[in-house]
Amino acid sequence: MKVLSILAVFLFVGCNAVSEQGRPVSFWESQKAKFRYQNKKEFVCDSTLRADLKAKAFTAFRHPLFKSIASDTCYLYSWQERDTSKNEFVILKDAGERGVQLIYYILDKKDNLLSRTKVAGRGGEGEYFFETQSKFKSRDTLSKFAAQTQWYNADSSRKMTPTKGDSSFSYLAVDKNGTVMETVFKEVQELHSGK
Repeated sequence: MKVLSILAVFLFVGCNAVSEQGRPVSFWESQKAKFRYQNKKEFVCDSTLRADLKAKAFTAFRHPLFKSIASDTCYLYSWQERDTSKNEFVILKDAGERGVQLIYYILDKKDNLLSRTKVAGRGGEGEYFFETQSKFKSRDTLSKFAAQTQWYNADSSRKMTPTKGDSSFSYLAVDKNGTVMETVFKEVQELHSGK
Protein backbone atom coordinates (compact mmCIF):
# COMPACT_ATOMS: atom_id res chain seq x y z
CA MET A 1 0.00 0.00 0.00
CA LYS A 2 2.84 2.38 0.86
CA VAL A 3 4.43 1.69 -2.54
CA LEU A 4 1.15 2.54 -4.32
CA SER A 5 0.87 5.82 -2.39
CA ILE A 6 4.42 6.81 -3.29
CA LEU A 7 3.80 5.83 -6.93
CA ALA A 8 0.59 7.90 -7.03
CA VAL A 9 2.40 10.96 -5.63
CA PHE A 10 5.27 10.48 -8.09
CA LEU A 11 2.88 10.21 -11.06
CA PHE A 12 0.85 13.24 -9.93
CA VAL A 13 3.92 15.43 -9.41
CA GLY A 14 5.63 14.09 -12.52
CA CYS A 15 2.63 14.70 -14.80
CA ASN A 16 2.16 18.25 -13.58
CA ALA A 17 5.80 19.24 -13.51
CA VAL A 18 6.95 18.26 -17.02
CA SER A 19 5.97 19.81 -20.35
CA GLU A 20 5.42 17.96 -23.62
CA GLN A 21 9.09 18.69 -24.44
CA GLY A 22 10.19 16.87 -21.26
CA ARG A 23 11.32 19.98 -19.37
CA PRO A 24 9.87 21.29 -16.11
CA VAL A 25 6.79 23.49 -16.50
CA SER A 26 7.28 27.02 -15.23
CA PHE A 27 4.84 28.70 -12.87
CA TRP A 28 3.50 30.94 -15.65
CA GLU A 29 3.04 28.06 -18.09
CA SER A 30 0.86 26.40 -15.46
CA GLN A 31 -1.37 29.54 -15.43
CA LYS A 32 -1.95 29.60 -19.23
CA ALA A 33 -5.58 28.39 -19.07
CA LYS A 34 -6.52 31.22 -16.69
CA PHE A 35 -5.90 33.94 -19.30
CA ARG A 36 -9.09 35.19 -20.96
CA TYR A 37 -7.51 35.34 -24.43
CA GLN A 38 -4.82 33.50 -26.36
CA ASN A 39 -2.51 35.17 -28.88
CA LYS A 40 -4.12 38.59 -29.23
CA LYS A 41 -2.81 40.54 -32.21
CA GLU A 42 -4.20 43.95 -31.29
CA PHE A 43 -4.18 45.71 -27.93
CA VAL A 44 -6.79 48.42 -27.33
CA CYS A 45 -8.40 49.63 -24.11
CA ASP A 46 -11.93 50.38 -25.28
CA SER A 47 -15.47 50.27 -23.92
CA THR A 48 -15.67 46.49 -24.52
CA LEU A 49 -12.63 45.91 -22.32
CA ARG A 50 -14.07 48.19 -19.62
CA ALA A 51 -17.41 46.33 -19.76
CA ASP A 52 -15.62 42.96 -19.48
CA LEU A 53 -13.64 44.27 -16.52
CA LYS A 54 -16.81 45.48 -14.83
CA ALA A 55 -18.48 42.10 -15.51
CA LYS A 56 -15.47 40.35 -13.88
CA ALA A 57 -14.64 38.46 -17.08
CA PHE A 58 -10.91 38.36 -16.24
CA THR A 59 -9.09 36.28 -13.64
CA ALA A 60 -7.80 38.52 -10.85
CA PHE A 61 -4.21 37.77 -9.92
CA ARG A 62 -1.58 38.99 -7.46
CA HIS A 63 2.06 38.20 -8.02
CA PRO A 64 5.38 39.77 -6.94
CA LEU A 65 6.19 40.29 -10.64
CA PHE A 66 3.47 42.98 -10.78
CA LYS A 67 4.48 44.87 -7.60
CA SER A 68 6.52 47.51 -9.41
CA ILE A 69 3.57 48.51 -11.63
CA ALA A 70 0.59 48.00 -9.35
CA SER A 71 0.06 47.83 -5.63
CA ASP A 72 -3.23 46.04 -6.11
CA THR A 73 -4.61 43.18 -8.16
CA CYS A 74 -3.96 42.78 -11.89
CA TYR A 75 -5.91 40.63 -14.32
CA LEU A 76 -4.76 37.88 -16.68
CA TYR A 77 -5.56 39.18 -20.17
CA SER A 78 -3.81 37.19 -22.93
CA TRP A 79 -1.31 34.35 -23.10
CA GLN A 80 0.98 34.94 -26.09
CA GLU A 81 2.88 32.30 -28.09
CA ARG A 82 4.91 34.67 -30.26
CA ASP A 83 8.15 32.92 -29.28
CA THR A 84 7.68 29.49 -27.72
CA SER A 85 11.19 29.57 -26.22
CA LYS A 86 9.86 32.20 -23.78
CA ASN A 87 6.81 32.79 -21.60
CA GLU A 88 4.89 35.79 -22.88
CA PHE A 89 1.63 37.24 -21.62
CA VAL A 90 -0.34 40.44 -21.22
CA ILE A 91 -1.85 41.61 -17.95
CA LEU A 92 -4.56 44.18 -17.42
CA LYS A 93 -3.84 46.83 -14.80
CA ASP A 94 -6.88 48.67 -13.46
CA ALA A 95 -6.03 52.07 -11.98
CA GLY A 96 -9.65 52.94 -11.23
CA GLU A 97 -10.59 56.48 -12.23
CA ARG A 98 -7.17 56.99 -13.80
CA GLY A 99 -7.81 54.26 -16.37
CA VAL A 100 -6.54 50.88 -17.50
CA GLN A 101 -3.33 49.58 -19.07
CA LEU A 102 -2.29 46.42 -20.90
CA ILE A 103 1.29 45.43 -20.15
CA TYR A 104 3.19 42.83 -22.22
CA TYR A 105 5.58 40.62 -20.21
CA ILE A 106 8.37 38.47 -21.64
CA LEU A 107 10.04 35.93 -19.33
CA ASP A 108 12.48 33.12 -19.89
CA LYS A 109 11.33 29.54 -19.25
CA LYS A 110 12.58 29.82 -15.66
CA ASP A 111 10.22 32.80 -15.14
CA ASN A 112 12.97 35.43 -15.01
CA LEU A 113 11.75 38.79 -16.31
CA LEU A 114 13.32 39.79 -19.63
CA SER A 115 11.12 42.80 -20.40
CA ARG A 116 7.77 44.45 -19.82
CA THR A 117 6.17 47.04 -22.07
CA LYS A 118 2.94 48.99 -21.99
CA VAL A 119 1.13 48.11 -25.22
CA ALA A 120 -2.22 49.80 -24.53
CA GLY A 121 -3.84 52.14 -22.09
CA ARG A 122 -6.63 54.62 -21.67
CA GLY A 123 -7.36 57.06 -18.90
CA GLY A 124 -7.10 60.56 -17.65
CA GLU A 125 -5.71 62.69 -14.93
CA GLY A 126 -6.74 66.26 -14.29
CA GLU A 127 -7.10 68.13 -17.54
CA TYR A 128 -5.39 65.44 -19.65
CA PHE A 129 -6.59 62.29 -21.41
CA PHE A 130 -4.10 59.53 -22.36
CA GLU A 131 -4.45 56.73 -24.90
CA THR A 132 -2.06 54.07 -26.23
CA GLN A 133 -2.77 51.16 -28.56
CA SER A 134 -0.61 48.60 -30.37
CA LYS A 135 -0.93 45.98 -33.06
CA PHE A 136 1.39 43.19 -34.23
CA LYS A 137 2.67 43.90 -37.75
CA SER A 138 4.92 40.85 -37.85
CA ARG A 139 6.09 38.15 -35.45
CA ASP A 140 8.61 40.47 -33.76
CA THR A 141 7.21 43.97 -34.40
CA LEU A 142 4.25 45.94 -33.09
CA SER A 143 3.14 49.37 -34.28
CA LYS A 144 2.24 51.66 -31.38
CA PHE A 145 0.23 54.86 -31.23
CA ALA A 146 0.27 57.03 -28.10
CA ALA A 147 -1.54 60.32 -27.48
CA GLN A 148 -1.89 62.83 -24.68
CA THR A 149 -4.73 65.31 -25.09
CA GLN A 150 -5.50 68.40 -23.06
CA TRP A 151 -9.29 68.65 -23.01
CA TYR A 152 -9.79 71.12 -20.16
CA ASN A 153 -8.23 74.51 -19.43
CA ALA A 154 -7.70 74.88 -15.68
CA ASP A 155 -6.95 78.61 -16.00
CA SER A 156 -10.34 79.43 -17.54
CA SER A 157 -12.20 76.49 -15.93
CA ARG A 158 -13.61 75.48 -19.32
CA LYS A 159 -13.57 72.60 -21.71
CA MET A 160 -11.12 73.33 -24.53
CA THR A 161 -12.42 73.77 -28.06
CA PRO A 162 -10.48 72.63 -29.94
CA THR A 163 -8.42 70.31 -27.78
CA LYS A 164 -4.67 70.09 -28.26
CA GLY A 165 -2.28 67.25 -27.76
CA ASP A 166 0.91 65.34 -28.38
CA SER A 167 1.04 62.05 -30.24
CA SER A 168 3.68 59.60 -31.34
CA PHE A 169 3.85 56.69 -33.73
CA SER A 170 6.48 54.06 -33.07
CA TYR A 171 7.56 50.49 -33.62
CA LEU A 172 8.17 48.06 -30.77
CA ALA A 173 10.72 45.47 -31.91
CA VAL A 174 11.36 42.34 -29.85
CA ASP A 175 14.87 40.90 -30.25
CA LYS A 176 15.89 37.25 -29.82
CA ASN A 177 16.71 37.87 -26.12
CA GLY A 178 13.19 39.14 -25.37
CA THR A 179 14.25 42.79 -25.10
CA VAL A 180 11.79 45.33 -26.51
CA MET A 181 13.21 48.36 -28.30
CA GLU A 182 10.97 51.32 -29.20
CA THR A 183 11.70 53.43 -32.27
CA VAL A 184 9.61 56.56 -32.75
CA PHE A 185 9.09 57.36 -36.43
CA LYS A 186 6.62 60.26 -36.18
CA GLU A 187 5.71 62.78 -33.48
CA VAL A 188 3.20 65.60 -33.32
CA GLN A 189 3.69 68.06 -30.46
CA GLU A 190 1.21 70.77 -29.56
CA LEU A 191 1.40 70.70 -25.77
CA HIS A 192 5.11 70.84 -25.12
CA SER A 193 6.34 72.67 -28.19
CA GLY A 194 6.41 76.10 -26.54
CA LYS A 195 3.74 77.49 -28.89
